[in-house]
Amino acid sequence: MPYIPGLGGIDDVYHSGNVYANNVPIALWENGVDSAVAAAIAAAINSPDFPAEQEVQEAQEGIADPPVAADQAVVSSTAQLADKGTIQQADVTAGSQAGNNAAAADTTAGTPKAGDPASTPTPGSTVDDTVLYVSPAKPTGTGITYYVKTVTKQPGVVFPYDVASLAVSNGTTVDAVVQNLANLVKNCFDPIKIQFPDAFMTCSFRAAGVGAAKSQHNLGLACDIQYAQASKADYYTRAQWVRDNISFDQFILEYKTTGTGKPWHHISFNAGSNRGQVLTFMNDRNCKGPGVTGLYDLSNA
Repeated sequence: MPYIPGLGGIDDVYHSGNVYANNVPIALWENGVDSAVAAAIAAAINSPDFPAEQEVQEAQEGIADPPVAADQAVVSSTAQLADKGTIQQADVTAGSQAGNNAAAADTTAGTPKAGDPASTPTPGSTVDDTVLYVSPAKPTGTGITYYVKTVTKQPGVVFPYDVASLAVSNGTTVDAVVQNLANLVKNCFDPIKIQFPDAFMTCSFRAAGVGAAKSQHNLGLACDIQYAQASKADYYTRAQWVRDNISFDQFILEYKTTGTGKPWHHISFNAGSNRGQVLTFMNDRNCKGPGVTGLYDLSNA
């Protein structure tokens, strides 16, 4: 079984990164994951709650439609999770009321900002080896060279998917997904990681049919972010910073009472039209009801 230093054993060679056999490196790539982040990813993928965590986190967020239509889609996806027993119906119901007892609230609207679309990525020897973005050296950047595999496969992300084999079945092209990921990394993830070095992706691009049918993840427009050293309350204050400093299309502060209960940030970038939309969800529902925007601290839930 291949071994990835710092992450423990992972028996999925295809989605592995720095692979060792009998302590001999047989496939290496620089993924920009430091020890704290690596430990957080390892804990996530080795958690007994891992399958449920994946289902919940990939349930619906990243809808490309306006917020009311998005909330309608949420009802369907969360109902399916409740029917399967992944989450309890009580959690689904409580999700749309959680904002009524928020520890703090900030209804400041996001500002649509065009951002700076990335240069067209130069194809690598494989899709995975295509360079998306080279961040400047610290302290102005992270110093990370982001490849497609850095943001779509373990050990860089928690929930991995393969662009080369899934882009066309998602109704798009490999080149389009790669360009979208490049824009997303340059404008959203890398600036967030400069500010919060413990940031890591749980997923970016993913297969159509996973979660909402119109999820922006399916086109490589969105990623989900967690933080290795952040408390639940930190997710709210960090969300305020993201809203005020990052160019984005849709930004969702996501909470849940299921599984590990660990929140996450969902963020997307659309080079064609960034809405600057800010939402807070609990258990995959808008915490204040359909169409309500703003940030709500639900760390007390």
